Amino acid sequence: MTTMRKILLYLSFLILGFQVSAQDTTWVQTFTFDTITSRRSWFQFPQELDTMRFEKVMMYYKLKCSPLTSWDQYDCGEWDYLTYTRVFDHTGLFDSIANNSSHYLSNWASPNIIDFTPVPYAQTNTHLRDEWTRTLSGLSYSAPNTMSSMQNWPFKTDEKGGRFQLLLTQAQLLQAGVQAGDLQSLRLFLNDIAVEGKLFYPSIRMKATNDMELLNFHAAGFTEVYNASAGLPGGLSPLVVGVNELAFYQAFTWDGISSIVIEFYFENDIPSANALSFETSSISTNQALSYQGKNGYLSFNGNNYTMLEYSDENMGNEVTIECWVKGNGVAGTNTSFLEAYDTLGNRILNIHMPWSNNNLYWDAGNHTGIDRINKAMSTNEIDNNWNHWAFVKKQSTGEMFIYKNGQLWHSGTNLNRSMGYIHRFILGASKDQSIKWKGSIDEFRVYNVALSQATILANYQKKIDTSHPNWSNLKVYYDFDNLSYAIDKSPNQFKLMPSEFGMIRFDELPLAGIKQESFMPLLSFGQGLTSAIVQTSVLNQKKYIEPIVVFTQMPLFRHFDITASYVGVPQGISYVFDQNDHVIGQFPYTTTTQFVNTPIVCYNPPFEIIHDVEIARYITPYGIQFDLGPNGFTWKYDVTDYQMYLKGMVDLAAHNTQELIDLKFAFIEGIPPRDVHARQPIWSDFKSYNFAQMANDVVLQEKPIILSDSSETFKIKTRMSGHGQVGDFACCEWVANDHQIKVDGVPRFNWNIWQSTECGDNPNIGQGGTWPYAREGWCPGDRVKEHEFELTPYVTPGDTVKLDYAINAVPGNDPGQAGGNYIAAYDLISYSAPNFQNDASISDVLNPNNWEYYSKWNPTCQNPRVVLKNTGSQPLTSCRIFAWITYGVNIVYDWTGNLGFLEEEVIELPVDNVDWWIDFNNNQTFTAWVANVNGIPGEDEYNQNSTKTTKFDSPERIDGAFFIWLTTNNKASENKYRMLDHAGNILFQRDVLTNQTQYKDTFNLAPGCYSIIIEDSDDDGLGFWYSNQVEGETTGQMRLRQVGGSYIEFFPADFGSYHRYDFSVGFTLGVKEEELAHEIAIYPNPTNGVTTVEVSGSVYNDASIELYDLSGRKLMQEKMNATQFFAESFLDLSTMNAGTYLVRIITNQRVYTKELVKN
Repeated sequence: MTTMRKILLYLSFLILGFQVSAQDTTWVQTFTFDTITSRRSWFQFPQELDTMRFEKVMMYYKLKCSPLTSWDQYDCGEWDYLTYTRVFDHTGLFDSIANNSSHYLSNWASPNIIDFTPVPYAQTNTHLRDEWTRTLSGLSYSAPNTMSSMQNWPFKTDEKGGRFQLLLTQAQLLQAGVQAGDLQSLRLFLNDIAVEGKLFYPSIRMKATNDMELLNFHAAGFTEVYNASAGLPGGLSPLVVGVNELAFYQAFTWDGISSIVIEFYFENDIPSANALSFETSSISTNQALSYQGKNGYLSFNGNNYTMLEYSDENMGNEVTIECWVKGNGVAGTNTSFLEAYDTLGNRILNIHMPWSNNNLYWDAGNHTGIDRINKAMSTNEIDNNWNHWAFVKKQSTGEMFIYKNGQLWHSGTNLNRSMGYIHRFILGASKDQSIKWKGSIDEFRVYNVALSQATILANYQKKIDTSHPNWSNLKVYYDFDNLSYAIDKSPNQFKLMPSEFGMIRFDELPLAGIKQESFMPLLSFGQGLTSAIVQTSVLNQKKYIEPIVVFTQMPLFRHFDITASYVGVPQGISYVFDQNDHVIGQFPYTTTTQFVNTPIVCYNPPFEIIHDVEIARYITPYGIQFDLGPNGFTWKYDVTDYQMYLKGMVDLAAHNTQELIDLKFAFIEGIPPRDVHARQPIWSDFKSYNFAQMANDVVLQEKPIILSDSSETFKIKTRMSGHGQVGDFACCEWVANDHQIKVDGVPRFNWNIWQSTECGDNPNIGQGGTWPYAREGWCPGDRVKEHEFELTPYVTPGDTVKLDYAINAVPGNDPGQAGGNYIAAYDLISYSAPNFQNDASISDVLNPNNWEYYSKWNPTCQNPRVVLKNTGSQPLTSCRIFAWITYGVNIVYDWTGNLGFLEEEVIELPVDNVDWWIDFNNNQTFTAWVANVNGIPGEDEYNQNSTKTTKFDSPERIDGAFFIWLTTNNKASENKYRMLDHAGNILFQRDVLTNQTQYKDTFNLAPGCYSIIIEDSDDDGLGFWYSNQVEGETTGQMRLRQVGGSYIEFFPADFGSYHRYDFSVGFTLGVKEEELAHEIAIYPNPTNGVTTVEVSGSVYNDASIELYDLSGRKLMQEKMNATQFFAESFLDLSTMNAGTYLVRIITNQRVYTKELVKN
């Protein structure tokens, strides 16, 4: 029930025993807006706090957007990043971490015994190969070309492989006498048969083409016509000096019009000692291409990776890393292409190619930090296409470069860090192999010099040797050719250790080292009809068994140094494979060398044991075109449970440098509901946990905790936020999971952290990203909420309790979610017994309240809402709440219910008469007081927490007729709006709206308090950039306008879930009528440029001005030059387009909107 009391009841009010009791508060300032880049520092907290008792400790976390921020080019940082407020608890104890490893590493593993035969070794596998031949006769032959020289091509048999492609034009074919029709054979002419005349495992393929030049190897469209070996058991007879006819096993049909490309290819792990010598003739350029050797490349499947022997070296001041790259399905994912780090794990070199935003990041630095440049990659640059990339860092000029195919792709300046000491260099993954890359690379080179663009351009399509201008600076060069292990072709011979077999492949065309030839083999085509039958021979092709790579490690100072390396075939079995690669035989073999592994250990430098205690968490806003106001925006955190860390010299860290921060603590002296004894992490201090490991109970397993025998009550405090965008539903940022804590095996606490509406309810609207959409445990530009669970009913002080965390399983139909993660803190807080039996507090006032965090509800003259909290051990079943603007003119509300210890409830206090809002003291404060707790008259046991006072601002005043003017977008079904009176009764509503329609609803209201609320069920307001780009949603508009007059209010389009506009009619909250008169002058109006705006009347030294266009977009805001009774500003519209603008003037008492025309 409620009653209104007049001020004459002031004395009877005092009889209730109420006394205003000011709480003593000690403020401690830490970071300020002047600490631009420092986000961790020591602060001295007053010594007297050490012996004081506090009812509550609050942290005031104020952020401000500013061009002074150093994070990026935006006043507020572009992205929504996790930030933490942390106290580093220095224990004064020291420890050192032992790093354990093994003396030998073999392909990243550490087996007890390593048996192998070093290279060169003879162990091979046998692969059965079908070869086809025909015996031809009666053919006619085209005239061979004229011999001019001898060459080892088209089959350079002293190599492990080779490719030669020749283009013959129609004119050349006709001139030689070749006729349209079937080509049955090809004759080659040898000058020297290299002793034995052997030709192992060849392939000749042919294709028709319209090309007149051969500028690149052709890859597709070939028909194989020949594959018969010569001089091999089971094959054809050896080749001879003079004419050798290679009879095709199937004819190639020439149409008589096209050009023909002939490809000669072979590969043989055991090449001939001497090369064949073929008779050749000269040709014009761009008709023949050759590649010497068996082209290989390094393949990453997303699970494997490699480590360079190149290690434990100071990089110095310059570096170039270059290679050919082709990604495989990595677009939109987090990848690490390579990372090099020092002995302490600090990043020295790093390439993300790409990160999940499809940006390529190139990092280079040292233990103090990294320099970085980044740029968005196109789809063709990320996946399925070979491109050559070169990454360059030149410290002396502060420059970093990225070149693509020899051309400058991106660069940065003022990047002056030198590069540090490289301990390990990982290719294909991050330093801990947690983030990997998938794709192929070739021609990998590292230099300790910054190559010029001219040098890169001149050599990126070449094999390099001592003729390269920077050969002496070459540290590593892998071309991955010929062998199943990488040979370093630099002078340093650094080996490359793969994490698994089969990473070097040979099924791609070469990218570098292709040579234009000026000759072609003497050849002649055989033509004619034949009925020869294809004969099949089965030959054995020997291929070397893939070796292992072994590194020898030794402890050196505080790390492991690679002291030696080996390549050799591991002990095992030699297999025989049929034509389908099925095993049909096997033979064990012995090896010559054995290493017995032994453990080795080194120790990191001693360090102080410091507990990294998170006391609060925050997510930065999306900062593009976003502002937190001229004075910043404040969030409040209750950090009472962490007060033991806020004493003496405090090592404190907060936020990042995306925004300026002002951080202060308020120590409110008094008696708390219960005293904090201790805080301890249940599993560890805050950290990241993988979702799959959480679900499979790999982490956060059941843990025994010994409870203090000197404490009486206990609470579990959790702070969780889901991150990652993996799987079909982008876990764990965008997936709602179920969380549980078991106590001694019994599920006791079940909760969800999914913020279904909170993001769209955020008062910080208009952020640059997808801010309004629901997320798992967090919202951009807001606090991360804490969830607390009273453990006391389930435990006994001094006993051991087993606590276990559980989460729902990874969905079977979306296994990719397993890669998501949570940043989580689980704290056990120990307390005394409750300090009161029958006690209650007003813990908060939701409205009226001018705290900006409640600005979506304020300013308002709706019924006040307060938060009632039971701070006594006995259940709270009844109380009386008093509330007033003017002391003595009060609401009296009798509440009944049932609240347990520390439980809360939001109470709405009905206002029966708008006169209650009149502020006779002219200080615009609201006060609520709780008394008569559980039927006990008067003050409760601790009156200091019974009162809550807030400052408030008056809502705007509208007198006379006005209309709501709504223009819907093309998704009007998501919207509805309504008008409420002060008690929340609906006076008018539209909940069925038509797309792209204008609604004008006119009102002339009786004196009172009112609210107009527009809602959006999709949390994206009337207009939102993301909805526009992704869903094609257009932008609507909502305004209030006086009938026959100016605009009153423009509703923002990007308001998230809802926007609320509160106003009064016939009176102004807390203000005497004689103070409301203001005269507004704007001249000249219209204007060509500068305009003066003047306000005459009581402004009390405070007035501000805002300028809007007719779409409601704020163009500027500033404080006016204000005195007691006058304010002025000078607006410069000279750079703005012609049209009508709205000037909004805000004084202490009222808000005015005037039109301003720009000629």
